[in-house]
Amino acid sequence: MGTQLLAKLLPTLEKATWPQNPRRTDLGRRTYEISLDNINTYRDDPKVLAAALRTLLTSDSRPYTFAGVAYLLIAAAREADGSYAPEGLEAAMSWLEKAQETEPDVVEINVVEAFVYIYAGCLDDARTVLDYLQEQDPHSYYLQTAEFAYWLAEQDIEQIEYWFQRAVEMARTAPQRLRLLSLLADAYAAQQMWQEALLKYKEAIHFDAENHWLLHHASEACWQLGDYEEAARFNKRALKVKDFPEGRQMERALKEKLAGTGVLGRLLGGQG
Repeated sequence: MGTQLLAKLLPTLEKATWPQNPRRTDLGRRTYEISLDNINTYRDDPKVLAAALRTLLTSDSRPYTFAGVAYLLIAAAREADGSYAPEGLEAAMSWLEKAQETEPDVVEINVVEAFVYIYAGCLDDARTVLDYLQEQDPHSYYLQTAEFAYWLAEQDIEQIEYWFQRAVEMARTAPQRLRLLSLLADAYAAQQMWQEALLKYKEAIHFDAENHWLLHHASEACWQLGDYEEAARFNKRALKVKDFPEGRQMERALKEKLAGTGVLGRLLGGQG
């Protein structure tokens, strides 16, 4: 998705009309934060990024808008396999530098630089930026999320749990806390800590019961734990919310695993 989406997005950005105010403003900061939260909900629907871009264009602060565009480009650069298209990260850094030209010392802007380095695999550079920003404002929510992302890349579960808690403490909204919870569950899954992952997915589902990805990941965790009937229940719920390829693939795997008999057969029998 990343490379194809960038091919459409980058020319659109060149044609946009941007705010002229070269300084930070309160409205610009609020618009920026709303846009970042929206971008963080992006998974595979380009409409999410289009809506975030429209929000950024309502800002009255060029540096906040350009930093928001940089963050949007990072999200757009993510490929289906979890890697990031280099051209997207390069474009993100270019837009961020435009933001830094007139406002070089704003932590919530500069933290985007750390994200670029993290997803480019330049973890030493990311660590340098993060250490500097911690000296500037150790209580920034966005900085805590960048630390969380850094330790996710390092696959250090103790640090991941620590920075998860720090970020949750700084979060101001329920969606921010929910996203962190989902990411922590993903981190446990990546470490094959399936019981811990399932507990966190269930906790997240309690607050976002119509999120098909959370339901699907809970189904995957149940599969790994050998609880195929529970996996089928989560799979059925996920497909009820949205018909998507990964969900159908899990459905087929479950049918093959238990040959569609007993309780599992009844659970899966109603799906087309």
